[in-house]
Amino acid sequence: MTIQGTDKGDRVQSVVKTLDILEALWQSEGAGVTQLTERTGLPKSTVHAHLTTLRSKGYVVQDGDEYRLGVRFLSFGEHVKHAEPLYAASETPIEDLADWTGERVLCSTEQNGLGTVIRACDGERSVSSSISVGTPTYLHCSAAGKAMLAHFDRSRIDGIVDTWGLPAFTDETITDWATLEAELEAVREDGVAYNQGEYLPGISAVGAPVLDNDGDVHGAVTVVGPQHRLENEWEHEELHNQLLSAANTIEVNLLFSE
Repeated sequence: MTIQGTDKGDRVQSVVKTLDILEALWQSEGAGVTQLTERTGLPKSTVHAHLTTLRSKGYVVQDGDEYRLGVRFLSFGEHVKHAEPLYAASETPIEDLADWTGERVLCSTEQNGLGTVIRACDGERSVSSSISVGTPTYLHCSAAGKAMLAHFDRSRIDGIVDTWGLPAFTDETITDWATLEAELEAVREDGVAYNQGEYLPGISAVGAPVLDNDGDVHGAVTVVGPQHRLENEWEHEELHNQLLSAANTIEVNLLFSE
């Protein structure tokens, strides 16, 4: 998914172009200059110049006419995930939840008004999707995002909505503030949040926030599955209990890791 914020600020355009090219390479799992030109809308000469610079620094490798991301990015990824306490704290709880539900379980956090999956675990009947570790997501259309938004103060929520908007991804996506506000209130009352095919058609999720003792948000844990199957199960109290138990275990792990 390409993330486009509405607040451009004082951006350095050459850096924006470099990042657009890197994101296009990542999403396409390798591409040539022509394909990158089509995906980014940049001139071929610009794409080629940026690729040459990135290759000289080891961030891109070339195989014939195709370019792909270099292994140098591994050091960045390893550093980022291990610097995030939620990554270690969530390992066993989401594995246990995936075993119990049989579904895909995600642990996500929020940065700069977007959600990002930092750990994922598949159960025996998990379905594949475009959401994986490192995937950025809008908060208003995901169970994890709504679980986190519900525990932010109003000014922070307003800032996120002002920056990123409420874009539609499916016919089910919430795209107006009044409806989102009512749903966030329900999340605060119920303790869990739902995504009913709002980001990917046919895929639903139920999520719970991970909070500290002061109620500040660390992230969220989510069970994801086919809409027809998961929505038949999420009314069951035991699923909610297992989800909330996993979130609580992560909270305790975070507390003792400080």
